[in-house]
Amino acid sequence: MLQKFLKENRDTILQKWVDQTINTYEPEMVRFLKKEKNQFSNPVRNTILTSLEKIIDSMLNGIGVEEYHGLEDMIKLRAVQEFSPSEALSFLFNLKKIIRKGLLESKQSDQIISEACIMDEKFDTLYALAFDIYNDCRTKIQEIKMAEIKSRSERAFDILKKKKI
Repeated sequence: MLQKFLKENRDTILQKWVDQTINTYEPEMVRFLKKEKNQFSNPVRNTILTSLEKIIDSMLNGIGVEEYHGLEDMIKLRAVQEFSPSEALSFLFNLKKIIRKGLLESKQSDQIISEACIMDEKFDTLYALAFDIYNDCRTKIQEIKMAEIKSRSERAFDILKKKKI
């Protein structure tokens, strides 16, 4: 029954989820993300839209949480944008809220509510996986920054040696 509810409301859930995710950005960026819909002019919006769509479809197709398509792309996007971990992962919590609110508004049976509890377990696993991906991305970013600093220092030292200062 829960799967049926999600399939019937997929587009509405997705649109609300995209809107809420876009609204996590600074106001100027929100205006740009909502206004510019061309995927080449606005690759951030395109990544958000395609990633969230893949996550929803993975959920609907019963794919294991570890294999959710789109999750890694979305986390990478949020990691390079300097979001805090809680801000970076907030889009996942928003999906859960959207689904819960939709279930309550639809006044579905107790069966769906019990299925929603099972869904909560999947979300918990999804949050943990997303946090691991986020942490790996942030670690790689720091490694890249440190390598760049080291490279600059070595170049500066080489220049000084050549000038014999």
